[in-house]
Amino acid sequence: MAEQDIRTVHLIVNPRSGYGGQRQLLADLSVALRDADLQVVEYTTRAPQDATRYARTINTPNTAVMVLGGDGTVHEVAGGLAGTDVPILPCPAGTENLLAKELRIPGDPHQMVRVLRTGRVVDCDVGVINGQNFLLIIGIGFDGEVVRRLAAVRTGHISHLSYFWPLWRTFWEHDFPRMRITVEQETVFDDFGLAFVGNISRYAVGLRICRDARYDDGLLDLVVFSCREQTALMLHAAWTLLRLHPLRGDVIYRRVRSVRIETDGPVPSQVDGDAGPNTPLDISVAPWRVKLLIPPRRPSWKVWPWKGDDFV
Repeated sequence: MAEQDIRTVHLIVNPRSGYGGQRQLLADLSVALRDADLQVVEYTTRAPQDATRYARTINTPNTAVMVLGGDGTVHEVAGGLAGTDVPILPCPAGTENLLAKELRIPGDPHQMVRVLRTGRVVDCDVGVINGQNFLLIIGIGFDGEVVRRLAAVRTGHISHLSYFWPLWRTFWEHDFPRMRITVEQETVFDDFGLAFVGNISRYAVGLRICRDARYDDGLLDLVVFSCREQTALMLHAAWTLLRLHPLRGDVIYRRVRSVRIETDGPVPSQVDGDAGPNTPLDISVAPWRVKLLIPPRRPSWKVWPWKGDDFV
């Protein structure tokens, strides 16, 4: 198995990500990196977009970036490294860690270092929403409102419990907007509901909303749930838990290169777990990509017949 010729690791740490229990992980990871004779440059973010600004300064050869933070921090780092040859290794240290889970990044520091040494560098698609890069998944409507409410009251570390009241209030108070969704000049939806556009299959609490999404296929997965009331939302959630929602007649599941989403009034979105722009939204696949470090390929036992060998 060939080893990656990585000599310097930039360790970007977001102290506000997740539940705040990453201090020991950071200490153990720093020791494991130095034990592997790697030069470590540690950087702690201080404000939003700080990770992007710092990542743009990294341009030396034989270098990798490890991100110790949540999906939002990975999103920022990817924004700074998109189109470069510097690979990113996302560490599972945030609240959801969707990308780290999708890529099967281990949580043990020594195993992370092993991925640095023996893993594969792959190209990951980058999406664009209203001129802003994204890497994982966008939600328009219901979950955009949940994230907006959470962002309005967030002051520090969060956990899954932090979502309870925003989710509960949104569930009872949300008015599902009428959406006009156009794919390559074809109107595919004009009704009340909620929508997602994803580059990976995973979403919060184990849901696979963009069930068939692959991060390297040059396409985005569009999922639209026709929905006017809360009871219909609960039914959609149940079918999504079973990963059978694309089979339903009131669900649109398409693979697209670009999509436009309009609503009668401004509707919030979430982008990679953080509050995003309001509608109207123009979403597409970017012509550039970002490089990721992932574990070596291994044989897998297929549980779900529609997923490839890298997705179990």
